[in-house]
Amino acid sequence: MSAPRHDYYQTAEHVVLSVYVRHQPKEDVSVRAEGQELRVCAPALSDAFTLSLWAPVSPEVDVAVVPSKIELTLRKREGGVMWPTLVADGTRAAAPAPASMPSTAPRPASKWDALDYTDADDAPPSGSGDAELNAFFQKLYADADPDTRRAMVKSFQESGGTALSTNWADVKDKTMSVRAPQGLEARRYEQ
Repeated sequence: MSAPRHDYYQTAEHVVLSVYVRHQPKEDVSVRAEGQELRVCAPALSDAFTLSLWAPVSPEVDVAVVPSKIELTLRKREGGVMWPTLVADGTRAAAPAPASMPSTAPRPASKWDALDYTDADDAPPSGSGDAELNAFFQKLYADADPDTRRAMVKSFQESGGTALSTNWADVKDKTMSVRAPQGLEARRYEQ
C-alpha cells in the first residue's frame, strides 16, 4: 500500500501533520516520534506510515483522531526555525537564524534633526494665520453689545459657519442660508 494522503502546516514552535484515513478508533492509533523519525500505526494502514522529518521533534506528540483524519501536533526541538519541507531530502542546509526582536536602541539622528527652523524668510508674516484670526473674532465678540452678539451667533449657526453678521436688525427676522465657497457644494449633515 502507498503512503496515505497527508499534509502539514507549521508555526515557529510546532508542526501539525494531518494523515487522511477515515473512521479510525482512537485506541487503535499509535504514534512514535524519535529524533527525525515519525511512525504512525492505524488499522486502515497495512504497513506503518513512516516519515523521515526535516529536523528532530520532541517525543511527546499530541494526537487528535476525528472521523476524517488523524491530526498530529509535533513540537520542534529547534524552536523558531521554519522548515522548508516536511521530509528530509538529504540536503539540509544550515538552519537560518531565528527572527530577531526589534531593537530598543535609540534611533540614529537624521540630517533633518540638524535643520534650522528659525529662518525668518520661511516664517509666516505677522498678523496672519488662524491664531490671529481667532483672536480678532474673540475680541470682536467680547467688545460687542448684546444685539451684535445675538446676530453673530444666529448668523454663524444658521449658515453652518459660512456667514457672520453683526447687524441684528438684518438677521432677526430671516433665516440665514448656507453659502458654500466658490467651486464647492453645500450639503446637510446626516447621521
